[in-house]
Amino acid sequence: MKIVIVSDIHANLAALEALPEREFDQLWCIGDLVDYGPRPHEVVKWVNRTSTVTVRGNHDNAAGFSVDPMCSPSFKRLAAETLRFTQEVCTEDDFAFLRALPEHYEIETDSTRFYLVHACPTDPLFGYCPEHSDRWVEEVARIDADVLIVGHTHTPFIRSIGKTTIVNPGSLGQPKTGRPLACYAVWEDGTISLKEYPYPLRETAEQIRLMPISNNDQDALISVLETGALPTEGH
Repeated sequence: MKIVIVSDIHANLAALEALPEREFDQLWCIGDLVDYGPRPHEVVKWVNRTSTVTVRGNHDNAAGFSVDPMCSPSFKRLAAETLRFTQEVCTEDDFAFLRALPEHYEIETDSTRFYLVHACPTDPLFGYCPEHSDRWVEEVARIDADVLIVGHTHTPFIRSIGKTTIVNPGSLGQPKTGRPLACYAVWEDGTISLKEYPYPLRETAEQIRLMPISNNDQDALISVLETGALPTEGH
């Protein structure tokens, strides 16, 4: 059994279409299909067509229900500007799909129990819990799973606590690793691995230049993709 796990695509269609895995049994998406990137409608369609399981992220929730995605201060402006764009170009079918996504999903495959959630079990949409946080001890105590798969932080990691392995595949569409490489994970026959790959970043950058947002915001979005770092102050 081979499962490809992607998260935080953020409307980066060029990165998604460059995914090197072409053969797999299932594809799981850990949320945040939209915002920040230039092709939200196409990404929602791709995920709807391809993913076996998808859970709702805070940006999916914001687009579907017209609410605040509750981003960190450094991303608050970019989130607000690109949410408006997302809501202009996506269809009602897209929003219905996003609204219908579950906040968490439990599945058993090959005698392995998985718990999928965008952020963390006690705060599925917004809880920010990086790799070395002590909070994970409490989080895994709340669930009964062999593998807890999360996203949200845009940084990949694998960490074991007790009987539970926590896996964050990182962000496919806006990685915060200090490298301009799309991130994902693969679970195959009981082994989990973190992977990354180059994609046509210039294509995404050119599409960002066509988005109806300010030049400064375009610059910030492209800089995040090129550097894998936070945007400049004020965004």
